[in-house]
Amino acid sequence: MNATMSTKWDVRVLAVAGAGMMGLAGVFLWRDLQVAHELLLAVAAVLAASLALAEVPRHRPLAGPIALLLTGLCGGLWYAATKSGLLLAGLGLTVLASAVTVARTWRRTEAREDKVQACLLWYGLTAAVIAASWAFYFHFFTLGFAADDLARRLVLTLGWLAAGVGLVVYGRLRGESVIRDAGFAFIAVALGKALAYDTTHLSGTLRVACFAGAGALMLGGAWLSSPRTARSA
Repeated sequence: MNATMSTKWDVRVLAVAGAGMMGLAGVFLWRDLQVAHELLLAVAAVLAASLALAEVPRHRPLAGPIALLLTGLCGGLWYAATKSGLLLAGLGLTVLASAVTVARTWRRTEAREDKVQACLLWYGLTAAVIAASWAFYFHFFTLGFAADDLARRLVLTLGWLAAGVGLVVYGRLRGESVIRDAGFAFIAVALGKALAYDTTHLSGTLRVACFAGAGALMLGGAWLSSPRTARSA
């Protein structure tokens, strides 16, 4: 067995053993110390971030991006089912870990050329941001200081739409289709909320403002994405 092969096996053994010990620590943390099980989402976010930053496996590091994507999706569904404020820490860590992973990986040409890895990275970040922003909005706005203010319902719709339009424009100008697709995911979620929820839960001036603002953002995005505007930029 040559030195390179021996090094690969050493890394795999240490990585598997370390992950196993971390998993056991999480199990005993929950069982013996009676820590709230919602905090397991934060543990999962840390483990997923560790996998992503360690780039496991080395030849095509997909384990971390997959783990971050699943953590964001499961965390969002968990919060939707329980509305537990303890899950906000895990969701926030997932967003931070996803953003750091994207920023670190996106600088390397070979990572950007791996379409599967690029999709997982950006879709993981998108899922984490959508889930976390909705959870934080619901906890601090709907249940918090803006509970009686109907205008708060515009925050998510227009915020998601602005983020989506920005990503679509940026992705098109940079020629990065995966960033553009992530932007369209934000737009799809925002329009779905506007059509399925805002039309029935808003009325009068607020409903007009919601759809006028959404229309203005999308028209602005269309203008910025037009070939003539892109060439002048």
